[in-house]
Amino acid sequence: MDRVIFHIDCNNAFLSWEAAYRISKGDPIDLRKIPAVIGGDREKRKGIVLASSYPAKKYGVRTGMSLMEACKLCPSLDINPPDYDRFVQCSDELMALLSHHTPLVERYSIDECFTDVTGCFSGKASVFADFLRKEVRTKLGFTVNIGVSNSKLLAKTASGFSKPDKTHELYSSELKEKYFPLPIHNLFMIGFRTCIKLYNLGYLKIGDVAHEDPKLLRQHFKLFGLLIWSNANGVDNSPVRTYEDRPKGIGNGMTLPADAEVPDDAFPFLLSLCEMSSQRLRAAGMRASVISVGLRTNEFTFQSHQRKISAPTQSTKEIYNICKILYDELWKGIPIRTVSVRLSGLSPDGTLQLDMYGNEEIRQQKLDKCIDSMRTKYGDSCLGRARTIASGADAVAVTTHKAYPKIKPNIMNGA
Repeated sequence: MDRVIFHIDCNNAFLSWEAAYRISKGDPIDLRKIPAVIGGDREKRKGIVLASSYPAKKYGVRTGMSLMEACKLCPSLDINPPDYDRFVQCSDELMALLSHHTPLVERYSIDECFTDVTGCFSGKASVFADFLRKEVRTKLGFTVNIGVSNSKLLAKTASGFSKPDKTHELYSSELKEKYFPLPIHNLFMIGFRTCIKLYNLGYLKIGDVAHEDPKLLRQHFKLFGLLIWSNANGVDNSPVRTYEDRPKGIGNGMTLPADAEVPDDAFPFLLSLCEMSSQRLRAAGMRASVISVGLRTNEFTFQSHQRKISAPTQSTKEIYNICKILYDELWKGIPIRTVSVRLSGLSPDGTLQLDMYGNEEIRQQKLDKCIDSMRTKYGDSCLGRARTIASGADAVAVTTHKAYPKIKPNIMNGA
């Protein structure tokens, strides 16, 4: 029996999830039907566009665009800060619904997943995909696109053919008609710079790469050239895998209220991000061995730097001290607009290895857990370090929309 793989992709996920929740609470305005975006704060100039409605896209508003630029294109834009707790819950609801039909559900990102539905239905795969789309729309209140194929690579490509709320098929037998004529930027794992390089080499369509000698592509792109060639030929036998619900990394970023002219201007906000990341790390019962800092300048160039530490940590103080060092190493004298922190290389919290200089780690752990418990009981703003308070930064980087509580298990009825 041939495999049947679905790629399920939520349409305008963050905005659709926010709209579905508000409608379930009686809000008469559907954000999907007006020029609206999810992303940051208009007054504080925080953030970029994370998701935009189709009416907003008609003004030229796109994902990844700065909020200021989006407002210039559409002055009447309805701006809504992201609520990440709600988004995770909506994503979990989708995974749970799909798991009723097949145990093979692989979350690819927060708003998309793969499912292996081989043997889970009778009749045509596209008809079953249509049934799933309707079920998601009816029970969860938002729409998805579903790509149908015999491989994950082609299913993902198919789901993006046209949106919203559609089913598309793309099988290995249809490469010549449906896959090869696609523009090269539709090829999976091709970023902007690689796409430009391929254009300059004369590869305009996926078929141009598919019919090329792979040795020539390797000359230009090294080993990555062979992967490009393989993807262009639709070669993919990877299985749909289920994973434990354990994060691979924890972190977040923020756009500063004003560009940081010197590192000290950004450090209070860096500390706020470290507070948020380490607090989430401790709540998950994890420690991190890799600490990363990312900087985006006011010229929108991005750089990141990371450090691997010998003893995994969950200490806010240690994480912040390392982040400051990484920031200084990245600093090139250009004003900084956006700062991000990420903790990875996660491992379960376990026995501490004490050093020869005493038990400072134990004291710091007790302090962190005491602060966590107070913030859990009285709110994140109940305790803040002097450096963040003096600068006006949040005690803990805010990642939720305060106007709405956490979404409940059923987002349609708020039960």
